[in-house]
Amino acid sequence: MLALLPYLKFLHILGAILALGANFTYPIWLRLARKEPGATQFTLHGIEAVERVANTGYIFLFVTGVSMLLVGGIPWTTPWILSGLALFFVVGFIAGVFYLPAQKAQNKLADNPTGAEYLAAEERASRIGILVIGLVVLIEFLMTVKPALWG
Repeated sequence: MLALLPYLKFLHILGAILALGANFTYPIWLRLARKEPGATQFTLHGIEAVERVANTGYIFLFVTGVSMLLVGGIPWTTPWILSGLALFFVVGFIAGVFYLPAQKAQNKLADNPTGAEYLAAEERASRIGILVIGLVVLIEFLMTVKPALWG
């Protein structure tokens, strides 16, 4: 069973690249749309498509992470694992309850991308997105460095 661990780790890292890598592209897309307001709706549809890749990566991360715990016999109560899992669920909550509605509001207003309402919606979605990415980077830190947080 332990022989599976390097393969699971490879798939886990691949999931992180898909998830976080895709999320890091959003500001680039939005900056380009600001230069070409007529392309805003297309850009937002592109972000939604890339987001499906990112969300698949996050699911992949969870599945491979849990698999590594089970195969490796690593206790779920290990501080860096417990903290990472808690943050993972916090990220899911923030994304579902705050980011997705903000993104939908932004999409609804995309026909007037220079209007005050759209710009406010874009700013709100961006702030929440930055928070989410920051938390995901923190999870990445915990999973990579494995710091002794307590005990």
